[in-house]
Amino acid sequence: MYEEHFGLERPPFKITPDTSLFFDGGKRREILAALLYTVQRGEGIVKLVGEVGSGKTMLCRMLQKELPQSVEIIYIANPSISAEDILFVIAHELELPVSKQDSKHQVVHLLQDYLVQQHMKNKQVVLFVEEAQGMPLETLEEIRLLSNLETDQYKLLQIILFGQPELDTNLALKSIRQLRERITHAFELKPLSEVEIYQYLNFRMREVGYKGPELVTLPLAKTIERYSGGLLRRINIMADKILLSAYAENTHTLTKKHVLEAAHDNGFLPAKKVKNGAWLALALILVAVLGTSLFLTQTQWLDTVASQLDEQGTDKIESVTDAANQLEKEPDRTEPTDAEVETSEPFEPTKTKVLDEKSDAKVEIDLASVESIEDAAISTLLSGEELKEPEEPNEPKGTSPVVEPKPKLPLNNLPLSDAQWLETKIERSKQWLAKANKRHVSIQVMSRYETTPIEMARILKNQWPLDLDTTYLFAVQADSEVIYRVFYSEFTSVPEGTREIEELPTSISKNGPYLHSIYKMQAAYLD
Repeated sequence: MYEEHFGLERPPFKITPDTSLFFDGGKRREILAALLYTVQRGEGIVKLVGEVGSGKTMLCRMLQKELPQSVEIIYIANPSISAEDILFVIAHELELPVSKQDSKHQVVHLLQDYLVQQHMKNKQVVLFVEEAQGMPLETLEEIRLLSNLETDQYKLLQIILFGQPELDTNLALKSIRQLRERITHAFELKPLSEVEIYQYLNFRMREVGYKGPELVTLPLAKTIERYSGGLLRRINIMADKILLSAYAENTHTLTKKHVLEAAHDNGFLPAKKVKNGAWLALALILVAVLGTSLFLTQTQWLDTVASQLDEQGTDKIESVTDAANQLEKEPDRTEPTDAEVETSEPFEPTKTKVLDEKSDAKVEIDLASVESIEDAAISTLLSGEELKEPEEPNEPKGTSPVVEPKPKLPLNNLPLSDAQWLETKIERSKQWLAKANKRHVSIQVMSRYETTPIEMARILKNQWPLDLDTTYLFAVQADSEVIYRVFYSEFTSVPEGTREIEELPTSISKNGPYLHSIYKMQAAYLD
């Protein structure tokens, strides 16, 4: 309906996978490349986990498309197959002459003979199992036994398990630990961020022929992310209805109203968020600690308090004592009503009067000033700089200061060395990258979101199992969020890097490490 209205050649947001519209953002291209490599190298069992609607099926189709003709694919989409039937199903997919009268031993023998023949022809056989989280454990164990079919040097059957996070829960069971130990590589599909949603939606529109000005803005993408959770299926459903709403109004401008209509029509609820009362609590705590002064002397303390408030979802706080006690309580997050969603505007700070514990005088505080201080402090902390204490204003001669001296903050709340260490680590990582050979590769071993600089520094300083001197850290600014990406060492070739991946500690392997070219790293992380 809306295709002609927007000048499109075909629908851009069908929920069925269309490989011609594959979006390689959100690490999807990197994961696809890693899957291609592991299959062609004969890595045995590989696992890919992602939430419902995160794009697993699309990635599966892309893998099928990009594998060479020498690879034969067995595709199992029905997870409810019993352990007694799974071997027969696989044999049937390979068009082997089996019947229900054959014994399990006979079927295994036929499978092995066929796989050996394919190997002698320099061909590979790969088994794709979708919705593996719903497969009976006994069936998974039968599939695991097929991985024992091998020559002296190569696995005869490659197995890729696609599943929801519940698959990891199943694999954690003691009864299935043998399968878990056979998994050589594990990958995870993350939801798209608001920036990636912005890129994804505009990419799809251009791919289907849209030639007008950019339809989706970052603010709209942020709202879509809030209601979709960054899941591709939900994004596609919402985008389709957003375009339909715009078409019904005969407009080419997409608005927040269209997004809310699409979300409500599908029953998508917004992600939980901290109430504005949390920031009021922050203002009260700042006043309590600093007296009537609004000067923040150390940014790390603010970072700690702000992060705690983000976790707490503080509701109504009527006193400084209540605010402090609230930080120790469980989160109290609630969903906004439809009326709140549709009329939501940025929180407007107001002036409030608080009681100064030392002077018994009421002091009028402009919360807007407090929020600006908070923003500046957090911004400064993210940059790794120390926030300098502002100079005191000159007092007129013959007058005395009205307020009490600012109390000293406890030093144990001010781990300045962590922030400084992190800044130094990022700078030295850039120095290494600038000198590295662009033909070499490195291993991305970790990517952290929603992590403070201090938390990131402590992970590397206190918990890191790898050589810290050859561990490199980069920070990427994505809208208002900082993403930390950690790389390990430098390797002259892909095989060398792959061998190192196999030797990584379990705590690192569970992150799904993969190879990254130095050339692309230089383009991404060097100014």
